[in-house]
Amino acid sequence: MERQIELDVLSHRLWAYRRPIAMFTFVATVLTAVVAFTMPSWFQSSASLLPPSEEDSSFGIARLLKGVAVPGIKIPTQATPADVFIAVLQSRRIGEDVINRFGLKKEYKLKLTQDALKELKSHTKFKLTDAGTIDMQVEDKDPKRAAAILQTYIDLLDRFNREVRTTKGRRTRMFVESRLLETQTELAKSEQKLADYQATHKAAVITPELSTATESAARVYAQRMALEVRLNIIRSYSRPGESSSEAQQIEDQLAQLDQQLRTLPELGLELSRLVRDVKKWEQIYILLTAQYEEARIDEARDVVTVDVLDQPALAEKKIKPHRGVMIAVGFLLSLGIGLAYAVFKEEKQPVPLSAAAAR
Repeated sequence: MERQIELDVLSHRLWAYRRPIAMFTFVATVLTAVVAFTMPSWFQSSASLLPPSEEDSSFGIARLLKGVAVPGIKIPTQATPADVFIAVLQSRRIGEDVINRFGLKKEYKLKLTQDALKELKSHTKFKLTDAGTIDMQVEDKDPKRAAAILQTYIDLLDRFNREVRTTKGRRTRMFVESRLLETQTELAKSEQKLADYQATHKAAVITPELSTATESAARVYAQRMALEVRLNIIRSYSRPGESSSEAQQIEDQLAQLDQQLRTLPELGLELSRLVRDVKKWEQIYILLTAQYEEARIDEARDVVTVDVLDQPALAEKKIKPHRGVMIAVGFLLSLGIGLAYAVFKEEKQPVPLSAAAAR
């Protein structure tokens, strides 16, 4: 009986406040609709890149950037080529170029570049999929600008890769070139010493056994010199105190060659030593020449470093705001507030004594 009375009182109260509830719900829903339709629409452009492959040469982009300090870009020490690409795309260096090119500080109504970078980051997404591809997404109020920004990210990534590869190729070429000049000088000196010795000792001849022994020793010396050059190049691109797996592997190879050199027989004759020196510098010159040409090719190479699987496309429909959802939520929320107000509002009129006695 009491429950029936409470329900009657509740329904009576709701019916008494039906007009304020309906008015409040109507006004709140209309205001929500106005706000929803005045909010700008956002569009999303998407693209995807094929997984980058490590180049066969020692000048691969990912191998170069691992553990190397590049201003404005944080590269993970243990990273795949795709991880390196994502790190470059998310870098401050690339972000500032995008902001300046499209005037995004004015578009976002921000004064500081740092704030614009945070806002741009909230509207961009770069993800490495399980298949190894890189998914790229950019949000903007203009669908054409969203696609243009995404294409700019791809172009800047490709330009950065080319600049890094060209810079490394140039530095490597200059380093190998200096060692090549030193080798040419040492080879000329060795050849002159051998010629002078043969001119002084007319009977000095090079036997087949002597030639074979000196050539074997020369090859070992040449291999050791080439490995030292390669090790110095790797160390020049590494952080101080950091040792990469490739550098450790070369050091192990050098230790093996040193052990092999200690087992070689000493050539007691002066002619043998002179011939060995000439052969040694000849082998070193051949190896350095090959490295020098490789560095020159890499420095001059100008090929695309980014393979695009899906080109940036214009968005055909907006992604936000969800106006229908906003209006529905506004309607339900305002209706709930109105009902709660009617239920919990205290009665201002005093309760009659007869009603109190009846209770």
